[in-house]
Amino acid sequence: MSRRRGRVPALSLDDLDTWLAGQPDIARRNWTVTSIDGFCAALLAGPERIETAAWLRVIFGPSLPTTPIGLGAVQAVLEHHDAVRRMLALDGGRRWQPLYLRTDDGSVIAQPWAAGFMFAVKRWPDACRPMLERDDHVGLMLPNITCDAPEQVGQLLRGQPEKLAHVAQAYHPIPEAVRGIRAYWRQHTPSFARPGRSVPINVKR
Repeated sequence: MSRRRGRVPALSLDDLDTWLAGQPDIARRNWTVTSIDGFCAALLAGPERIETAAWLRVIFGPSLPTTPIGLGAVQAVLEHHDAVRRMLALDGGRRWQPLYLRTDDGSVIAQPWAAGFMFAVKRWPDACRPMLERDDHVGLMLPNITCDAPEQVGQLLRGQPEKLAHVAQAYHPIPEAVRGIRAYWRQHTPSFARPGRSVPINVKR
């Protein structure tokens, strides 16, 4: 009787961050735990289901890792995606919070998170276009757009200190905006359906 293969243990998020930083191609593309959190939030709040294999390869590249620690990294991302899904679905997402990068004194650095979110939007633009073209809902994207490109926004607002001060605090509305985006698509996509969990892709010993 053959022995059943067990699930590869997931890395902790701290270990995942360390592993990601040690992979030249992944690090070059600025994937960290916080940007992956933003990416997952966009996938789960968005208008359509992206196949697990497709979005995993956006992070890990065309060939998924095959070493034990690499498989543990993939499993960690899958489990984190499922954790984000559960929190966004619970109580209308009111208990969900973005996993921002923070400095030693607790200050929020929202750009990596917003970059991950906006990467998903830019990767599958046709899916998001209907909302972006509606004047009454495009504002839901503005906190993420602002946090993704604070330097460019700052240049546009040069000489307007009051507005520049708002840019530094632009991350505050992000949780509410993501909940609004998720609600919008569930209201405007009648056939909306999403499986309960991500499906592991060759994450076995």
